[in-house]
Amino acid sequence: MGIVDKTNETQRLKAQLEALLFNAHENQKKLERFEAIEFKLMAAESIEDLLRIIGHDYMQLFKLDACTLLLEDSDLSLRRLIPETTLESIEYNFLTLLNFPVELEKLQYMSSKICTDTYQSSKHQWLMDKPGIASIAVLPLIRRGKKIGVFCCGSRNINRFQPHASSDFLQRLSFIMAVCVENALNLERLKQSTFTDPLTRVRNRRFFDQRLPEELNRRDRSRTSISCVFLDIDHFKSVNDNYGHGVGDDVLRQVAQRVQSVLRTHDVLARYGGEEFAVLLPDTGNEEAMMVAQRIINAVNRSRVVIDKNVFLTITISAGVSTIESKQCFEDIRELGLKLLASADQALYDAKEMGRNRAINAGLLALTSSIDVPDTVSGHN
Repeated sequence: MGIVDKTNETQRLKAQLEALLFNAHENQKKLERFEAIEFKLMAAESIEDLLRIIGHDYMQLFKLDACTLLLEDSDLSLRRLIPETTLESIEYNFLTLLNFPVELEKLQYMSSKICTDTYQSSKHQWLMDKPGIASIAVLPLIRRGKKIGVFCCGSRNINRFQPHASSDFLQRLSFIMAVCVENALNLERLKQSTFTDPLTRVRNRRFFDQRLPEELNRRDRSRTSISCVFLDIDHFKSVNDNYGHGVGDDVLRQVAQRVQSVLRTHDVLARYGGEEFAVLLPDTGNEEAMMVAQRIINAVNRSRVVIDKNVFLTITISAGVSTIESKQCFEDIRELGLKLLASADQALYDAKEMGRNRAINAGLLALTSSIDVPDTVSGHN
């Protein structure tokens, strides 16, 4: 071999070595980025934190042009688990909850293997419908042999995710993301179980008292009206006395179901104590709140409550309504919430005094006048 050949061979080997070193260096940086996002995913303290990491931090760290997360939600349970403010936020518009049969079928029959490919509208549009995407990585999220969702990364660079490219990094990320999504949702289920009344399966007072200042703060920012309806089942003590507490429990369950049936998904219904229920109506003016209260009354007494084949009870309910209008402001949110409840409670007391089975309107809350605010809302019968 001549000197020239040896020189060329040396240069070729040197170039190969430099390429190997460059690839090793790039892989190390990629590994560090994946480890950073994995640590964040595992440290997420809520489903909202997890979604922010997936939809924002991951996209920024890996310089993606788009990403989407699709989760299986055939029973609509996730829609109830994930906070509505999160679902409505534009920041989380990458999230889709799959509940239509055609979507669920596509998820079920898609490959369980990670796929990198040139973006094809006919093939990938249901996964990612973003303009300008040229290549895509599809990461199925699988737990215990079942697909719980799919995470997709999109790039305008056609070479970013080349067809059939293997990636141990993406495989590992897919596994960790599936575990973290499942854990975050289970944690949310556990949290929500502490906010649910075990008898009626509607929210409890603890949840209502926590949600009330949140909704008042949101109302203050958006300058919308908010209303409260306080409810009390009429003559409930006589039901327990005459038929026993088991029948009373059945009445509570059926009344809660009837009340819930006339409310919107973002209205807050809670069993406030005993036979009392509280309803929070965001973005609802006084006149509309009175209409809701009347619909509740009609739903409760439209037919007798069936206990068994021999027991049919006519149940009625009374309601008190109060409203904070859009232009009203108040600095102390906690005190404002107490005043709103106390006003609705007084209207409920008036409804009881006037014969029951009716709704009384306290009208707009007078923020400039003094209202005696009790430590707890009084009971009625």
